[in-house]
Amino acid sequence: MSEFPFSVENILEQCGGNAGVAGDVLKEFLNQAPVDESEMKNGIDGNSLLATSKAAHRLKGTAGVLGADNLHALCAALEIAGKDGRADDAKKLFNDLQAEIKRCIDYVPVVQQKLQ
Repeated sequence: MSEFPFSVENILEQCGGNAGVAGDVLKEFLNQAPVDESEMKNGIDGNSLLATSKAAHRLKGTAGVLGADNLHALCAALEIAGKDGRADDAKKLFNDLQAEIKRCIDYVPVVQQKLQ
């Protein structure tokens, strides 16, 4: 795993070199990631793995735009585990995913500062 969850270069490349768009993506990530995380947890706790899968899919898209490869991979794995109804795998993946979401959220201010 990389020291940094994503880089300014990654997000700028995904946003066509537009720092304003990159900033908007970061703001959306900060707003949406906790919502998606909550929906994933509620799905796992409520035995609704389809809801977990859908929330993981949404977050996976944002992770791809950020160039957050580890977050993207965890979301993809959780999405599949949810679709397949593998509750034990989903719980483990979700625990790993929570840590990676936090790591990404904590890193956003560093990227925002570099975009200015």
